[in-house]
Amino acid sequence: MKNFLTLFLLFFISISAYAEVKVPGFAFTGKEISDFNIRPSFKNVSVSFSVQSNFDTYLKQESFRLKAGETKDYKGEDPGDIYSGGFGTSLSSVFVGDKAYRNNIVKAFVGNKYLDVIQSYDKYFEKKIKGTDFEEEVRLVYSFALMQTGSISKSLAILKDIANNGKYFKVVASDRVAQYMMSIKGFEELDIFIGGLDRQTPYTLYAWLYALLALDRHERLVKTFDSHPVITSKDTRFYDFYITARYAQGGFEDVINNADKSTDNTIGLVADAYLAKGDRIKAEEYIENMPESSSKTVLKGKSAILEGDLIQAGELLSELTSDEGRLNLFYYYIGKSFPSLSIDFLSQFNFESRINADYLKFYTGIFYLTKGDNRKSIKFLDSVIFNSDLTETAYYYRGLAYAQIDRKRSERYFLKYIENSQDEEKITVSRFMLAQMAYIGGSPDDALMLTTTCDKDFCKLLRARIFLDKNKYEMAWANAEGVPWDDAGLIRATVLFHKKYYEAALKQISLIKTKSRDADFLTMLCWLKLDKTYEAETVFNKYKDDVEFVKTYLEHLFLNGQYREVLKLTEQRKGDFAIIRAKSLFSMGKLVDAANLYELIIKNGQHSFEAWNGLSSTYIAMNEEEKFAETARRITNVKENFDKKDFLVYQTAVQALDFKKTKLATVLLNYFFDTFLRSAYKNDAYLLRGKLFRDTGRVKQCLNDAEIMLSEGRSEDALFLKGECLQSTKPKEALKIFKEMTESSGRFRDLGYSKLIELYTKPSDILKAVNYFKDKDTVRYYSGLDIYLEKLNAKQLENSRALLDEMINKRNPAGLAAAYYYLGVINFNNKKYETAGIMFMKSHYLFTTSKYSAKSLMMTIEVYKKLGRDKDIPILETKLKAMKR
Repeated sequence: MKNFLTLFLLFFISISAYAEVKVPGFAFTGKEISDFNIRPSFKNVSVSFSVQSNFDTYLKQESFRLKAGETKDYKGEDPGDIYSGGFGTSLSSVFVGDKAYRNNIVKAFVGNKYLDVIQSYDKYFEKKIKGTDFEEEVRLVYSFALMQTGSISKSLAILKDIANNGKYFKVVASDRVAQYMMSIKGFEELDIFIGGLDRQTPYTLYAWLYALLALDRHERLVKTFDSHPVITSKDTRFYDFYITARYAQGGFEDVINNADKSTDNTIGLVADAYLAKGDRIKAEEYIENMPESSSKTVLKGKSAILEGDLIQAGELLSELTSDEGRLNLFYYYIGKSFPSLSIDFLSQFNFESRINADYLKFYTGIFYLTKGDNRKSIKFLDSVIFNSDLTETAYYYRGLAYAQIDRKRSERYFLKYIENSQDEEKITVSRFMLAQMAYIGGSPDDALMLTTTCDKDFCKLLRARIFLDKNKYEMAWANAEGVPWDDAGLIRATVLFHKKYYEAALKQISLIKTKSRDADFLTMLCWLKLDKTYEAETVFNKYKDDVEFVKTYLEHLFLNGQYREVLKLTEQRKGDFAIIRAKSLFSMGKLVDAANLYELIIKNGQHSFEAWNGLSSTYIAMNEEEKFAETARRITNVKENFDKKDFLVYQTAVQALDFKKTKLATVLLNYFFDTFLRSAYKNDAYLLRGKLFRDTGRVKQCLNDAEIMLSEGRSEDALFLKGECLQSTKPKEALKIFKEMTESSGRFRDLGYSKLIELYTKPSDILKAVNYFKDKDTVRYYSGLDIYLEKLNAKQLENSRALLDEMINKRNPAGLAAAYYYLGVINFNNKKYETAGIMFMKSHYLFTTSKYSAKSLMMTIEVYKKLGRDKDIPILETKLKAMKR
């Protein structure tokens, strides 16, 4: 089976967008065409040779005996007539024997006096015949008469009883039943009846084989034939059944091996068997011995097709006068030549029946489908409307044809086919096609559901691809494992790449038979990840004109800090790779060159996030506030939309506030809200503008933004913004909002506690909020403790020794400076100046960048004053002045 799907890597690194529906390769093979159950096989056979029935033999025998004078046992019509009367009746029992009664009944039947047989049977059977040696024969003849007079059921019941349980006339009875069933074409009942007999006669075997052939029970026919060699060996005409059945089963070797036993009935099948095996010369020998007929013309046409002589085949086709012959030749050509068909030859098939004409339209449509001409295929397949055998299968092929043109219509045809068909193989393909369309349509879960029960390699490959997209690497591997196609090997290598098994990924790629561009791309990435630059460059050099390769290779060099190499490789293609050149110049510290290149990119109309963000970031790095501000305003004048433009405007507003340019930030934020109504950064922009309004005292505008957010269903964001707005003017209301958020919000709980620490005035409340972060966020915890400790009076501070000792024991730099400082304050308040000075000096010298360093130095000066160390104080004051500068 050829590969059905070409997978492309999406870097970095997944599988590319699945934009095209692919058809499994096996869908258009000659085998599939020849397997259609609607295909009429060549069979012009009527196995009807004459086999003598024991019933006929019996009748002839009795007729002869009676005509030869064997009636001397009685002279009258009724054996008892000559002795009628009371005395005569008694004499009849003495002088009239049971054979006379038997002969009388047989004579009546042979003379076609069927009612006399029935009357005599009713009159004498119980009294004179039952229990004698003639009982079985008389019942037999009686059943014959019943059948002749229309009492079929009663007749058959007696005959079947004798056939199964009789002693002398079993074969006559079984033959008569078979003869009757043959006359009414009761083949199903024949199979049951004869199959239950303990022995066969030539006639019952003939009838049985005939019935099995009529029922298309070829396998049973062959077994039955093989089970009765005694009969079949005596009359080779029975081989007609065997040859016909094996032909129908495709057992052409057996047909050929028994060719010497063929008759006029089956000579055509032998010829066709040789054609099926590709032996034209031998086939021609048998064809020439056939009498002139449409069957002979068909076989000659098939021979011409086998030779490749479509001109002669066309001439023979023109001689055929019936659709049956045309269909036989048509299907041979389709089965032998598909998909390499000649449209000119196909056009010579002119069927009288519109139903048969649908065969031509159907296969012509499939032919164009294999050639990729879906529109022509649809033209023919949509014309298949009269042949009920074809319309169901046409749904399947219409689904395939429309898959590249109209997916909705394709889906409808596949669903209709699944609903009505029993062909499991095509149903599987239909589900797979629907799965592909679901995947392309953005419903990968539906695609997985449609292929759940499919164990075909193409289904496994699709599932592997979907799981890879979902980053479910184990499932992707499990589905791709064991699939022999190169595409599956590429997926396995991709999984290993994602799991950072780069050497294993390279080994997996080495097993791929035909290396594709995508396999080479993944190979380059693996070498880059392994820092094997030489090997990666070797692969890269094969694809220097492939933009995807170049971009990925340059990106790796850039991330590795190889900026000069980036500039060197792009020297001849500056325009194509201007962005990464500008980024490299920026990273090398060549800010002016970077800014000029970004300006050139934008001037050339290449508006992008990277270009504008690179330019503004460069001016920020150059501390060019005015050029940054000018760039920010220019962004709002760009009419073109580009990816991440909304984030660029928001980010630039943040940077403007960092420069304290509130007016510029306001302009940017107003532009944001006027332009990007559905941006993912809308909430962030509201919060940013709220802080701007808050910091500039515009509480009303801040609250207005909060109300807008509330109206859009963003209650938590709106409440937090509202609290921010009220924080400076109405801290109690703000406090209430933030407290509520610590109790009910998940997203804003941490921020809520941070705001409580800022707004609470009571130290106990502050400490309670601070402790929320104790084992959760050390930075917020210790910054909160700073606020708490600053709020304490001397007594409260004295009572916090345990907390300060704990801060020292934790040895966290964020808390040690504060702990040493406040322990110094406690000792100072208790007039333990020496100890206080030691604590202050620890805080100052060990944590020189802390805010407590200068405060500790100031308190050390006070300690020295208390200790009378006035000579050392000027040194400390000089140092303190230097710190303040």
